[in-house]
Amino acid sequence: MLRLKKSNVIKRVRSANFIGRQLSRLKLGQSYYSIAVSTVSAISLISLAFDITIWMLIIVFPILLLSTFIIGYFMDIYNINTMDRLKADEVGNRYLTTGDLKNQEFQLLQTEIVLEALKAMQEDHKLDPGDLLKKYDLYFRKWKSPYN
Repeated sequence: MLRLKKSNVIKRVRSANFIGRQLSRLKLGQSYYSIAVSTVSAISLISLAFDITIWMLIIVFPILLLSTFIIGYFMDIYNINTMDRLKADEVGNRYLTTGDLKNQEFQLLQTEIVLEALKAMQEDHKLDPGDLLKKYDLYFRKWKSPYN
């Protein structure tokens, strides 16, 4: 058991380079899987829209699948980023804006109002709309544009 821990194979498997290559292969396999699933769903959608026999599908499916693999291969070679990748980069690397803060605070205000309404229903007393309007007015004044 001690000899196995010192083995070069184990050291190589634990290295970051090996793990990175395996994860890259896994991602590539997942992308080819998603291409295959997308092709199957596209063919089934086309077969619903048009009168297509099973023999047409048997002939056309390998051609469509091969063409999608070729397109995916060239996109991978030439490092063409898809819109999903660009959107993920944009969301992952952007900063919070005042619009984000305003939306988050408004959601918290809505949640607070709903919780107060539920609490009033549980305790069988009336909800004071004046108090809720004060809270909304504070929010509105805080985020009101100085140019209006």
